[in-house]
Amino acid sequence: MPILRVFTFSPDWGLPSAGPFAIKLLAWLELAGIPYEQISEDNPRKGPKGKNPWIEIDGERIGDSELIIELLSQRFGIDLDAGLSNEQKAVGLAWRRAFEEHFHQILEWELLQHPAGAAYMKASLSSKMPPAIGPMLFTLLRSHIRKQLRARGIARHSPEVIAAKGRADVDALVAFLGARSFLLAEQPSTADTAVFGLLAPMVYWPMQTPVASYVKSVQAITGYCDRMQQRCFELKGSGKTHKIS
Repeated sequence: MPILRVFTFSPDWGLPSAGPFAIKLLAWLELAGIPYEQISEDNPRKGPKGKNPWIEIDGERIGDSELIIELLSQRFGIDLDAGLSNEQKAVGLAWRRAFEEHFHQILEWELLQHPAGAAYMKASLSSKMPPAIGPMLFTLLRSHIRKQLRARGIARHSPEVIAAKGRADVDALVAFLGARSFLLAEQPSTADTAVFGLLAPMVYWPMQTPVASYVKSVQAITGYCDRMQQRCFELKGSGKTHKIS
């Protein structure tokens, strides 16, 4: 089997990576049973698309978690959604888009614009970089994300409106989940890896930010993330190795 190297943001909060799309990809790999080597790389500009995560396989570097999963699904003949109906697959895609395109903005705002999240991230980056580099990198990153979030629309709202939008996403997911353990079936699907990737940082990070605090208070969401965490990262043994670069 070819060596698959997966480049992600460093682990944090008891998760294998602090990056939501890296968590998604790693969860998918564990469910698929594909061995990989995880390499912590906190500079996304080193990736082929300037984003994190990315992979290397057979000398090729590939970015974008969705494209990576599609490629690996075809290459290894693994489809986590094989047992789903077309309607279920359509619903799964809608949930993926809702969390990856909308809830992702909420997460980035709380992580880099809210004072509690920003203070944590500044300290985290400063601990990983030379003294003169960490604070400067944080300032540049925070400014870059602020511009992106304003262009996408979410940062044009007040903090109260942003928090209400995030809570609405969570409430909709709770209503849809009902008594089910996972989104669409008895077993996790690709949609679960994406939704879990966006929810898990807020469930497990220690900072007191509005939507994250609300997420922590909703038992249906914390239970869902605990199930995914256990299924993907505590019960699996794919032969993964990890190193810090």
